[in-house]
Amino acid sequence: MALFKGDAVKRVNKLLDKGEKRRTKLQEKIEKLQEDANLLYQAVQDDFNEAILEDKEPNKKLQSDLDKVRGELQTAQFQLSQIDMVIQSEIEKQKEAIEKDRREFVQSKGEEFRELFDELNQLKLAYLEKLIEYHNKHRKYESEHSRTFRDISHRLGLRTDDPRQHHKLSISQRFQRQEHYSPVLTPDEHRDAYMDGKLSYITANNKEAFKK
Repeated sequence: MALFKGDAVKRVNKLLDKGEKRRTKLQEKIEKLQEDANLLYQAVQDDFNEAILEDKEPNKKLQSDLDKVRGELQTAQFQLSQIDMVIQSEIEKQKEAIEKDRREFVQSKGEEFRELFDELNQLKLAYLEKLIEYHNKHRKYESEHSRTFRDISHRLGLRTDDPRQHHKLSISQRFQRQEHYSPVLTPDEHRDAYMDGKLSYITANNKEAFKK
């Protein structure tokens, strides 16, 4: 059985994780730069007002610092706007590899399911063989009952029971009932096991129902 490596899945997950980390880092950087830009803008305005009142030249370094921060902010905002496009472009390149990984994964689990299907099939066959055994035994019981009680009941004027109704199993029963629990598999048991992965409540409570 081939072991699943999932190299492409790991590679793409790593890419997505790096992209998310980069996005978060850029968002935090933009927030910080925006705060710095607001503070520097206010400082430039305050300095400009003071320069007018004091009849002196404005502080050029403050304006230079503001321009620098605004430039960094614009660059970070552009990178953030492009990051999803870059990630999507890289993912497109990996789609074929991901599909290959998917096929390998399905194939790697095939043997496990084949073994399980074989076990289910053997259990099904054993179950059906037991139903056949029940059928034959019940037919024999009906015959023996008739031979034993038919004539004597007629001679004594007794009502004769229909042996077909004795020890009866029904395959038409749609669900289990506590008062008439049956060893025959019913649709509700099948559904609960297949859909919900559990025994139905009544079935779970009747595991020992027919033991002495």
